[in-house]
Amino acid sequence: MASPRVTLITGCSSGIGLCTAVKLAQDPNKSFRVYATMRNLAKKEDLEKAAGSALNDTLFILKLDINEEEQIVSVVKEITERDGRIDVLINNAAFGHCGIFEEMSMAHMKSMVDTNILGTFRMTQEVIPVMKRQRSGRIIGISSLNGISGLPFTHVYTATKFAMEGLTETLYAELRYFNVWISTVAPGPVKTNFGENMKANSENTPTSTDPNSPSSKLMMAYFPKVMASFMEAMQTSDEVVDVILECLNSDEPRLRYPTSGMVDKYMKERFVDGDGSTAAKTSFEIMANR
Repeated sequence: MASPRVTLITGCSSGIGLCTAVKLAQDPNKSFRVYATMRNLAKKEDLEKAAGSALNDTLFILKLDINEEEQIVSVVKEITERDGRIDVLINNAAFGHCGIFEEMSMAHMKSMVDTNILGTFRMTQEVIPVMKRQRSGRIIGISSLNGISGLPFTHVYTATKFAMEGLTETLYAELRYFNVWISTVAPGPVKTNFGENMKANSENTPTSTDPNSPSSKLMMAYFPKVMASFMEAMQTSDEVVDVILECLNSDEPRLRYPTSGMVDKYMKERFVDGDGSTAAKTSFEIMANR
């Protein structure tokens, strides 16, 4: 029997992170040893309940705020000392915002950039040397339809997901040389409490004092129309995890994985080859024949 794949997941208190951690940990063949992390351990109850008998058997909960570099270093060290390796990193922790760009405070922008970009980048930095040494590994970033298309009124969140896509695309060829594969999984609308988390992280962000301003009217006209199409395309977290597993189980994972027909359509409109892998593969071939 093969050893379980040591897996580190960020942002597991709810939604896609929680569902991914539980589904991997409850694999009947015990193919994964999951370290499910979250910023606030006071929110671990839902994960503990969902994990059931996997808790402290194939699923272990750790505190990790990816905005704190010392915690990133400590958690990676703890896992590698305990298991000797890290086979999978899933960068899931993030939050979003919808609104009028010029009304968004710098503090809120910085908070989103720190978490969605810098925290995720630092997390990836810390794991890459481990995977290079062991000459194997998988890194998956949970991106978004917003990482493929700039949707109105989601400015900074969309920019952070474009940043994840850009980092992944540049690393795809480099890491492949070490048998380390990095991909993004891009969901569209998902039935999670992402919206509640977004609201919680927006408490200090001002809203328009004039609901009759042209920008406010435009936003209020836009959202009902776009939400109607989003409701039709809504997925469950389980459906997203199925795509994550497809990526993990592929011998040669693609650069990008859409989780729905909606995202696939946007992806094909943006990339000539459907998912943007061709240029990265060409770069790998150049390096391989150096």
